[in-house]
Amino acid sequence: MNIIIKSSNIQFKNPNIGQPTRAVEEHYNGRRIIADVDGEERMFRFKKEEIPFIIDEDGMIELIRQKIEEENQEENQEENQEENQEENQEE
Repeated sequence: MNIIIKSSNIQFKNPNIGQPTRAVEEHYNGRRIIADVDGEERMFRFKKEEIPFIIDEDGMIELIRQKIEEENQEENQEENQEENQEENQEE
């Protein structure tokens, strides 16, 4: 799997409603990463619990790889469930 990061945007949100948001670690809310995955441009959103405020490019690539693997596992599970339902209907 070939992953190339095109852009990374940090998202901030003030935890105190009505107060101005500043670009500081205390207001860190997550990150949006646009990456080229095997020639296909994809967007990934990570919440602050999923990705640290300070992270290097290799760390981002590893998190994207994990997210893609999770998506693939979910798709395989859904396909297996559909196949099982079809088999049960035939009986």
